[in-house]
Amino acid sequence: MLLVRPRVLNAMTVFGAIVCEPLELEYLAAGCKNAGMEVLFYDGVTEYRPFSGVVRETRPDVVALTGYLTQEKEMAEYVRLAKTVCPACRVVLGGVHAQLCWERLTFPEVDYICRGESVDDFVTLLRCLDRGEAPPALPGLCRRTEAGWQSAPYVPCDIDALPLPDRSGWAEKAHWYRYTDFAPISTVKTAVSCPFSCTFCYGRNLHGGVYQARRLDLVLDELEKVPGETVFLVDSDFLIEEGRVRAFLAGLEARGIRKKFICYARADFIAGHPDLTEALCRAGFVMFLVGIEAAQDGRLDHWNKGTSTAVNDTCVKLLHRLGAECVALTIADPSFTSADFRALFRWAKTRPVRCVSVQVLTPLPATPFYEARKWDLLTEDFRKFDLAHLVLEPDHMSRAAFRLRYAWLLVRLALLGRARGAYRFVTPGWVVRTLWKGLRRWGTLK
Repeated sequence: MLLVRPRVLNAMTVFGAIVCEPLELEYLAAGCKNAGMEVLFYDGVTEYRPFSGVVRETRPDVVALTGYLTQEKEMAEYVRLAKTVCPACRVVLGGVHAQLCWERLTFPEVDYICRGESVDDFVTLLRCLDRGEAPPALPGLCRRTEAGWQSAPYVPCDIDALPLPDRSGWAEKAHWYRYTDFAPISTVKTAVSCPFSCTFCYGRNLHGGVYQARRLDLVLDELEKVPGETVFLVDSDFLIEEGRVRAFLAGLEARGIRKKFICYARADFIAGHPDLTEALCRAGFVMFLVGIEAAQDGRLDHWNKGTSTAVNDTCVKLLHRLGAECVALTIADPSFTSADFRALFRWAKTRPVRCVSVQVLTPLPATPFYEARKWDLLTEDFRKFDLAHLVLEPDHMSRAAFRLRYAWLLVRLALLGRARGAYRFVTPGWVVRTLWKGLRRWGTLK
């Protein structure tokens, strides 16, 4: 079994500012190893070896790839290379892009597409292939037939049934894994989907749009074994249920778990629970990725965010007082005027935040926003749907002017953050090393 994460050559991965372990593959590896299968990893984000050379050397029975919508073309090239070098291997695709947009992944070389998250179902598929049998109609399993591709109905799995991820290769690649100034990091998921209804959000549509939190005893079991001092909780929003958060803190204390934590959070939860937020900070929560989104109430209302600028300010001031890092996640809307770009920078400059992320508003497939604007798209190349490219026509300026103002805003925010003590990892030596690593990885897809 060769488990593959495709390469991603964008600013974040080339420069190594944010790189996480391949958690989705670590889940699969655990299930496959428990079933007695030999498992190998190929992580295109951290690999220097050419993919075709690895396939030629290992001659896998099955190549399984996972990827996001921005990696669609890379996935197509990986499966083509796998079948070219090892025609007898079976190719299986999966991941969040496959879950929501599987019809786009029916490349000629693909044998199966798994829309479901169940590791047990994945292992069942592999056992059937090993015995030369046709697999049953597993939930969400897509297969090629004489009449074309067919998909069994998708049914969300019980995430409490997932095995603990196999992190046996984490130490070897730990020097890659970071979230800006925090490194190395491990990645843990404690819930899937999201109960809120922001129109632009991709994550809330996963798992059939049904929010499910893992049992806390299972989460704590994983935290007791997870390597590294810093853990990135990659739930769409970790701070949703007050009772669960308090029980989580009690579990950390009872088990003597001492880690630093990074998590996504809503501003209204933090602002509305100052005592609980203080307890989180005392327990090791050092960075909160907060969906500030906009500097104007009108835009927050338009996106169905359910918060306000006053709530955002209360959140930011509270985290600053508690000594925690607030990463303000904001959006550059194609409807921006020059004044809107200036207002966003002015918001950052006049608030006690060091890190402000600005992403271009992008209609991601399977969201209501995409369905409303899909006929207005400037491109169908999903590589441009990385939240850094303009895919909708600006309302008040040319495309070139929007891109220029967006780039200038990013530069100003980076300089502001650096002046306030952020991005300490960016040194001349780091820049040289990461550029060299990026060049070495450029030719891995061959």
